[in-house]
Amino acid sequence: MSSELHHSPSEETTLQARGYQLLRKLGEGSYAKVYLAEYKIVEGAHAGERASKYSTQLACKIIDTIKAPKDFVKKFLPRELEILVKLNHPHIIHVHSIFQRKAKYFIFMRFAEHGDLLEFILRKGSVSEAQARVWVRQLSLAIQYLHDMEIAHRDLKCENALITNNYNLKLADFGFARYTIDNQGKKVSSETYCGSLSYAAPEILRGMPYHPKIADLWSLGVIVYIMLNKAMPFDDANIKRLYEQQSNKRWRFRAKVIDILSEQVKKLTAHLLEPDTGKRWKVEQVLSSDWLAMDPRLMQLNPAEQAAMQQAQEERKRHLEGRKASIQKKKKDSLDEITMLKDPRMVDEPAKTAVSTPGIVED
Repeated sequence: MSSELHHSPSEETTLQARGYQLLRKLGEGSYAKVYLAEYKIVEGAHAGERASKYSTQLACKIIDTIKAPKDFVKKFLPRELEILVKLNHPHIIHVHSIFQRKAKYFIFMRFAEHGDLLEFILRKGSVSEAQARVWVRQLSLAIQYLHDMEIAHRDLKCENALITNNYNLKLADFGFARYTIDNQGKKVSSETYCGSLSYAAPEILRGMPYHPKIADLWSLGVIVYIMLNKAMPFDDANIKRLYEQQSNKRWRFRAKVIDILSEQVKKLTAHLLEPDTGKRWKVEQVLSSDWLAMDPRLMQLNPAEQAAMQQAQEERKRHLEGRKASIQKKKKDSLDEITMLKDPRMVDEPAKTAVSTPGIVED
C-alpha cells in the first residue's frame, strides 16, 4: 500500500489479511474517503484440482467516526449500514463487504469505471433520449425496489448515479436513506432537510413535514431534466426564489433540445417536476409511461429485476412483522478484532444486469 494513503501498518495488515489492497484515493469529504481497491482471494485446491485465484477492483469508502459529527454517527450512519446490508438489486451499486475496525468503517463496493452521471454529462454533453430512456428506467427500478421496501433514498442526484464499464446506471450513496414506516406499518414523515438544494422538492424547502418517497420522485425529475439539457431546471442561488420557481413551474427545456425531444419525455418530466404532491407521478407511472414504451424491450423485467422485486416485498413483510435481524456478526481474528457487517463469503453476487443502449449489454 502506498505511503501516501496514510494508513497505519496495523490497518494495512488487517486489510491484506482479508484480501484487500488500497491502490489510490478517488475522493474525500470531511470525514470519509473513497479509494480504488483490489480484492484478491485464492481458494484452496480440491483433490486433483489447482487452487483458483480471483481478483477484482472495488471502491472502498472509509468513514472515520472520530472526525464525523455526533448526529451522523448516532443517527445517519446506523441507518445507512442497516439498509446497505439488505440491498441486492441489479441497478443499485453492489456492496461487497462492510466491516468496522475501531473507529473506522470500511465499505467495499463495486467500482464504477465511468464515474458518476454528472461527470459523464459535463464531459460528453447532454444525454441522447435513447440513452436517457434506458438510464431513467434503471434508476426508476432501483427507486421502486427501495420504495417497495419502504425505504426512501432522500439524496437522489446525478453524483449518486454511477456508470459501469458497459454503461449501466447504478444508484449509490445511502447516507440519508431511511425507512418510511414504523414497525406497525404507519407512515413516518420526514422533517429533516436532506440532500442537495438543487434536487430538493418544494415541500422540503417549505420546511414542513414531507413524505420522502414523493420527494424522491421530484429529484428523479431534476435528474431527467439535467440528462437531456446539460443544465439545471431552476436557479438555486436563493432558496426563496428557487421555491417560487418550483411552485409556479417556471422551467423550460433549453432551445437547443426542445425541438428534438419527444412529447412523451416532455410529459414525463412535467409530471415529475409537479409541485402538487398529490399530482406528482409515482415511480410505477414512470415505469409504465408512454416514453419508456417507445422501446418495447424496456417494458419487460429481466430475471434479476424480477428476483429483486420479490426480495423487496419479502423484506418489507419482515420489517412490518418487526423481525429486525441484527446487522452485526462478531468474528475474532488473531491480528485484530473486527466487527463484520457484511462478509463477501456469505453473500451471493447479484445476478447480471441487462440493459444498456444503443444495444442491450450486460455487465
